[in-house]
Parts: sequence; C-alpha cells; structure tokens
Amino acid sequence: MTKQEIKNLKYDDALELLKEISIKLENKEVSIDDLTTQVKLANQLAEHCKSKLKSTEDEIKKIIQTDAPD
Repeated sequence: MTKQEIKNLKYDDALELLKEISIKLENKEVSIDDLTTQVKLANQLAEHCKSKLKSTEDEIKKIIQTDAPD
C-alpha cells in the first residue's frame, strides 16, 4: 500500500487494517519475510489515524471557539 493510498483512507478503514495486522502479528500469521513490511504498514496506518484524530480535534476546537458567546 502506497503512502498516497494510506493518506486517502478514511479513519475507520485505516483502523480496521491496523487491527487486522495486529491480529496477524499476535497470532504469528506473518512470515519472517513479511514481518518488516507489515510492521512498517502498521506504523504508517497508526500515524495516519493519529493525524486524522488531531485534525478532527483541531476542527472541533475551532467550531467551539467560534460558537462560544463573547
């Protein structure tokens, strides 16, 4: 999965992929040859999710500040 494809993922989709990778790792379903690739992908998905959460938090703060009475 490319960085652009990850960037275009919705939060829920990225989180679901991250969960799938986590389960595969926990169940030792990832071969040693694919381990690095899966861990890198998981890291990219986690960063994407963090970014989405931060962005949403910032937008909500702006809305609250704008709607707050003076």
